[in-house]
Amino acid sequence: MNQPISLMAGGFSIDLQLDGSNDRIDGIFKGCDGFDFTQEVIEFREVTNERWGKATKGRSRVIKIPGNVAGGNITLRRGMNLSKSFWLWFSLVQKGNWFEQRKTMFIYFNQENTPRSAFRFTEAWPTRCRIGEMETNASDIEIEEIEIAYEGFERISV
Repeated sequence: MNQPISLMAGGFSIDLQLDGSNDRIDGIFKGCDGFDFTQEVIEFREVTNERWGKATKGRSRVIKIPGNVAGGNITLRRGMNLSKSFWLWFSLVQKGNWFEQRKTMFIYFNQENTPRSAFRFTEAWPTRCRIGEMETNASDIEIEEIEIAYEGFERISV
């Protein structure tokens, strides 16, 4: 039996690949958040045949069942580079082409250049592109953020 291994946040790189792309990797990111998938809970009341107080039947109880599943948006952060692939994708969505631009997106978490964990996001499309504050006298790397909406989210084998 394999021992569980805790994956450390430091030293990770995040590779992103979009379906239909000719590139092996469409982006390398140093930060992300928004891995959020929620199962809604629907509560309803049921009257049973059980005895309740002085009544011979009619005990009420609350039943909980799963409702809709909803995903959040994922935000990816990287140092800005020369690639315009995300900006072009975002531009196509802005032009009203969003349905055709939904993609399956794979995110691989690499530690020591080895894929350690992977996730698949379905029906993904960019909702926001942002460049951080720019200063001419700064020596930091310019940060680019891409926010992506998705409908499906699952952890997959690497």
